[in-house]
Amino acid sequence: MNWSVYEVFSVISGIVLIVCGIAFPELSFKDRTWSVLGGIFFVGYGFYVANQSSGTWEFPVVIFVIPFGAVLYLLVARYLRDEPSGSGPGTAGPRQRDLASRDD
Repeated sequence: MNWSVYEVFSVISGIVLIVCGIAFPELSFKDRTWSVLGGIFFVGYGFYVANQSSGTWEFPVVIFVIPFGAVLYLLVARYLRDEPSGSGPGTAGPRQRDLASRDD
């Protein structure tokens, strides 16, 4: 195998995307699925190119941008997503309302 920085970066990026897709269960199924599939693609392409012994194989510049953008998107989706209606500041959830209305 012929490993260069491109192949190594592709494999590492794929692993990071797979881990993000598995480690954030609160993300939507669609986001997790695309993260894992994208990660599998990057890992597979890195190994595929590393196994080539002849020919010219190039990595587009976008391969260095997509993983960072995808991880940033997943983090934003995880931490900055909208709260469900009725659970924002100043509103009590059902359990809080029940406890507040009880006379002890």
